[in-house]
Amino acid sequence: MISLNRNERLAKKSHFNDIVLEILPPLKNGITPTNQTILSVLEDIAERTENDCWRLKQIGQKKLFTE
Repeated sequence: MISLNRNERLAKKSHFNDIVLEILPPLKNGITPTNQTILSVLEDIAERTENDCWRLKQIGQKKLFTE
């Protein structure tokens, strides 16, 4: 979830649709996940904020994306 980390550093909001649009292009030759699958993984590493925005969870997961 590169956009979550980048947007957090830039103080921007990460909307679900933006996250999906970032994930799908690299998967053009693979199996395309459903929005529900993406949402399931997203709920494991991030927390929902207002207006369908997301940010990395502050405990545990953030460390994975900053080192």
